[in-house]
Parts: sequence; structure tokens; C-alpha cells
Amino acid sequence: MTNEWTKALHAEAYLARMKDIPHRDEGEAALLSEISSDSRRVLDLGCGNGHLLSLVLAHCPGATGVALDFSPTMLEKARERFGGDGRVTFVEHNMDDPLPDLGSFDCVVSSFAIHHCTHARKRQLYTEIFTLLESGGVFCNLEHVSSPTRELHIRFLEILGSRPEDDDPSNKLLDVETQLCWLRAIGFEGVDCFWKWRELALLSGRKPSNTGATPSEPTRIKQVVVLRHDLKMRRGKQIAQGAHAAMSFICRRLQAQDPVSLDDFTDAQHKWLTGSFAKVCCRVNSEPELMEIHDKALDAGLEVHLITDSGKTEFHGVPTRTCLSIGPDDADKIDAVTGCLELL
Repeated sequence: MTNEWTKALHAEAYLARMKDIPHRDEGEAALLSEISSDSRRVLDLGCGNGHLLSLVLAHCPGATGVALDFSPTMLEKARERFGGDGRVTFVEHNMDDPLPDLGSFDCVVSSFAIHHCTHARKRQLYTEIFTLLESGGVFCNLEHVSSPTRELHIRFLEILGSRPEDDDPSNKLLDVETQLCWLRAIGFEGVDCFWKWRELALLSGRKPSNTGATPSEPTRIKQVVVLRHDLKMRRGKQIAQGAHAAMSFICRRLQAQDPVSLDDFTDAQHKWLTGSFAKVCCRVNSEPELMEIHDKALDAGLEVHLITDSGKTEFHGVPTRTCLSIGPDDADKIDAVTGCLELL
């Protein structure tokens, strides 16, 4: 099915009429009332131009935010909004795909975005959000939902000054109750529709306090690749160096013995190789910073592989330390070393 949001004109047209959406400010006020002002880390899924995230960060002055969207146009507008605000990190990602490993959050919010996913993907995404939340964390989804009847849908469009033939083909609207049932089944508590005006609704729930991840994923396993941003490597070079680092824990075993089986890897590596291959790329801005992360990882008992490029295609023939990989291992152990780093 068509997704118009890859087109700049579609994104810009939405931004032009965004402020005219009836009662939107009421829904946003209801959303903010569900979020603790002492929240420390916030994820905005489908951040658009950063409007909602800016409201949440104003409500939570001590928080940092991750703004995720797959529209280059939207991300450009969000970057313009936040300027050099170091509290905000931007991630380009399509929510049709599993969320990248972004760490944990006190709050996950979304505004009129998730309804562009298929229904099956919506439910899977809600499960991923549950896993990302800290104990006691809240998920607030200000969403475009379906009307119970076609007549009510047409009336909603009329109020907006629109017609059925103008419906966004990217929309995959779903009723409120089905989504609330999903959230409860996943494990969210206090689930309800906290505000609604016609096809606009706030769906929210909290992750129970003192609980771990979902039963199907009791321990998060991931790998982190850290690249030097100061080298200004070509994109292809970055990919090649990162791939070299990511494969190193396998290649070293292949070089050391023959044959190699899954039994030759640690339990965490075995789970990663047979699981989701969760990985994240971060950046540092100098060789000393890279080596500091290297040494911290070793001190934490993590497997680390440092990559030194031969310099034949870049760096004027000088062998250069470009990146390293950590893990795969327990995500919490790795986060203790790399959690302070910016995403690449």
C-alpha cells in the first residue's frame, strides 16, 4: 500500500495544515498530563517537525529526547526547530521495521504517526515500546483512529474540510478498543483512552514498576559499533569499517579454529546470532575518545575488537584506528560503557 510520507510535498502539505487540526491542543494537553515532569529520557516516534517533543521537553526540563522519523523532510524541520540543542538526538528510521536499539526511556510518545503502520506492525511496535520503557514508564499515543461507521468518518472529514476521495492512502486506521486490548495483553497497566474527539484519541498505558522486559525477551542482547566521526570518512568507508568491526568476533574464532559451531560462542553471542541481531552505531570525535571506550569495555569484561585501517584508500597511507565493536553481550553492561555516546 502507498506511503506518501516519503514525498517531500506530502510532508510539507501536512505541516502547512497541522496547526488547523481541531482540538489538537486539547489532546496534547491531555498527553502532557500523563507524563511525569521529572522524566529523564523521552522517545518521540514519528517526531515530524519536533512539535510534540518540544512540548514534552518543556514539560520535563531535565529530560533528553530522541526524535525518530523516516521522512528526511520532517527530520530537517525538526533539526531546524531544535537548532544546536544538545538534549535532542535524531534518528532516521522507518517504523515499518523493528525499532533500533536506542536504550531505555521513561516516556515514549507519538503523535498521529503509528496509524501509518499495518495493524500487525502496530501490535508488534507496541510490544517493542513496552520493552524500551523503564519500570513505571509511560507510553502516550495521540493517534488518528477509525470511526465506528462510514457516516461518522465522512462527518469527521467534512469538519476538516476534506472528502473521502482525499483520504491519505497511507492511513491504516484502527478502532480504539482493539488497540487498548493489545496494550493490556502486552502487559501495560492503567490502560485507557484518556481523551478523544471524533477520530483523534489519546491511548496510554504504563509499564508496571519493578518488572523486567517482556517474557519472550528476558535479557536484551546487543552489539555496539563505535566509529570516529572526526575522520570524516566517506559513507561507504564508514559502512566497510563498521562491518569489519561487527564481524570481528566471528572472524577471530574462524581464524583460531576450524571448524566453528554456535557452541563455540558465549551464551549472549549465541542468543544474538540466533535472534534479532540488535546493534547500534555510535560516534566519538577523536582517537583518544575511541581508546577510552575501548579500555572501559575491557575493564567491564566485554569483548572488544579495535579496527585499524591500512590507510591504502584513505588517510594518506597511514594506518589509522577507525572504529571498534563491543559485544554482542548484555545490553545493560554495554550501555554502562557507551550510553553517554551520541548515535552516528
